[in-house]
Amino acid sequence: MYQNRRVRWSRAQKRPWQLGIPATLGVAALCLAVWAGAAQAAVPSVTQIEGVLASTGGGPVSDGAYAMTFVLYKDAQGGAAVWTEGPVDVAVVNGSFSHDLGTSTPLTQDVLKALAGQGFLAMQIGSDPELPRKSLRSALFALRASAAESLDCSGCITAAQLDAGILQPYAKSASLATVATTGKYADLQGGPDLMAYAKTASLATVASTGAYADVDGAPDTSVFAKTASLSKVATSDKYTDLTDTPTLAKLGATCGTGLVIKGLKADGSYECVQSMDPTGLPSDGIDELSNGLIWNQFTDVFSSSAALPIPDNNPIGGFSEIVVGDVGLAQKLTVSLELANSDISNVQVSLFDSANQQYVLYNKGGKKGDGIKTSYPDPTKTISGDLTYWVGKNPKGTWRLQVIDTSFLNNTTDGQVVAWSVNLQTLSSKKILIKGDLIVEGTLVNAALSSQIAAALPKPATYRWNVFSNYDPQCCWMFGDDGNLAMGVAPSSWSNGYYAHNISADKNIQRNFFIKRGYAYGNGAMVYSDYWDSWNDSNVARSLAVLFRIKNTSGAAKTWSPTFNFTAYGGWSDYSSIAVNGQNAWTYTSNCYSNTTAQPSLTIPGTQPVSTVIFFIGSSPNWVWRNLHGFRELALAFKAGAMTLPAGLQFVDDLDTATGSWDQ
Repeated sequence: MYQNRRVRWSRAQKRPWQLGIPATLGVAALCLAVWAGAAQAAVPSVTQIEGVLASTGGGPVSDGAYAMTFVLYKDAQGGAAVWTEGPVDVAVVNGSFSHDLGTSTPLTQDVLKALAGQGFLAMQIGSDPELPRKSLRSALFALRASAAESLDCSGCITAAQLDAGILQPYAKSASLATVATTGKYADLQGGPDLMAYAKTASLATVASTGAYADVDGAPDTSVFAKTASLSKVATSDKYTDLTDTPTLAKLGATCGTGLVIKGLKADGSYECVQSMDPTGLPSDGIDELSNGLIWNQFTDVFSSSAALPIPDNNPIGGFSEIVVGDVGLAQKLTVSLELANSDISNVQVSLFDSANQQYVLYNKGGKKGDGIKTSYPDPTKTISGDLTYWVGKNPKGTWRLQVIDTSFLNNTTDGQVVAWSVNLQTLSSKKILIKGDLIVEGTLVNAALSSQIAAALPKPATYRWNVFSNYDPQCCWMFGDDGNLAMGVAPSSWSNGYYAHNISADKNIQRNFFIKRGYAYGNGAMVYSDYWDSWNDSNVARSLAVLFRIKNTSGAAKTWSPTFNFTAYGGWSDYSSIAVNGQNAWTYTSNCYSNTTAQPSLTIPGTQPVSTVIFFIGSSPNWVWRNLHGFRELALAFKAGAMTLPAGLQFVDDLDTATGSWDQ
């Protein structure tokens, strides 16, 4: 009698494998089991194998069917396979799977016999290399019981079950007559001649021909044929008498110029369409039609600007933000994460999208390690939340990543988020990408197309500027001394020792003042130059302010060192200065005319996406004439090369939409 038994086969170490996608998975454990009934029941011909698939990210692999191949060997290493089954599609749910060996390729007695009492099982997932073999021990060989079970009888063995070779030594064939081995009448010696008894001449013709027509007195069966109930084609044998015949094309017809056959109508006539039917083209097929030169599918990657230190043993953790731009509707959205920590089994990682929905990416994965490097939800599934929610939607806005370390190391920091990104694949209906040279023979007359091409050309350096006087000698300070109209500083203060870094960070106040645009199409720019008749009054001043918005895409601090001509009058506190993000970067408190040059070094930080650089220029000293009034000048001009930014920096004109303070 066979008792129910289960033999467990496990592996202490996970083996990474890949399934045709950029994913890293592992086989966590395999279990082998055999079940059998009592001796009277049929012995089963299958063996069940169980296992778990887990990703190195800590969670189970994605649900689905995986191609698996199972192989039996006689030896632990080397040798030819005795039995192979697969590849077969095995369902994996929450990382777990099971399969009955022998389902598609039987485990025959010959297979078990070839294993000679020992065997080793190997498994292969997809096109990965074969996993190491494991001993079957005694579990699989319970199937050999079926060979003995077939002998559970009494008196059932006959000569048919005996091997003829066993009795061969006892057969004295040499002493037997020929007919004993051939069984032919011709080999029978002394047999009678029967020809005299064969009276073929007296037989009827039908005896030798077998033809019904040779039967004498046969009945006329034609009277039994009910031809009236037969279809017409049964008696005419004509194709035209068939019913329900297929529709045939009306040969000789044509579709006409510029048309092609799409199919046949019910009456056999052609269904014709234009030679290129736009409705039949896939929305993302323009690259195939253009031989890969034109694309309307785009992949945009929005990445973190800097590494995020992970606070050690801190329940709040650290946050990192990414602003996802308005690039259209997502066909696919994934989030990539690279993280380092002394023990990731104590780390929690959560993602908050632009709608503030939470997705748990990692939650104390239960295994030790010093890093995570994967993408969600493919190949690693999120623990909670479904990122496919964004397919068909616009994910623009701020996305946040929170990382919490829950164990003590040093109460400072424990590792960092090296990098993370939001990756979007979009199908655009607003723009195309041309991979190659655009050659136009003739003139572009489509204004919309021309504007789009112009928009795609390199942009000149764009800046905002304005000039103002702060005092009216006939009455009072300008604008009623309202600072909201003078960059957030009262007009009475500008000629009394104020600098560029005193300008308000409020974007609305900046937009109210910097209403003029300037463009530097070359590598320099003459921003402003004027010479005027001035009162000999220290309160009377004319000032120039210029605002640049500079984007840093390098992630590291960059230095811009422009050379420029300018004016200033320190004697009357009409200083010239430069501020970067509201911080003083350069001041000039002496007297000078427009022939004076400067070349300060301005640091553009890499820790924020866009920086604000403001030049504030005062008027030159007063040249007094006739003790009444004099002449003054105001000027700012950038030398050749000054408007060429270092690699990683670029001018942007976004003041109309910018928000926040100096860090925006």
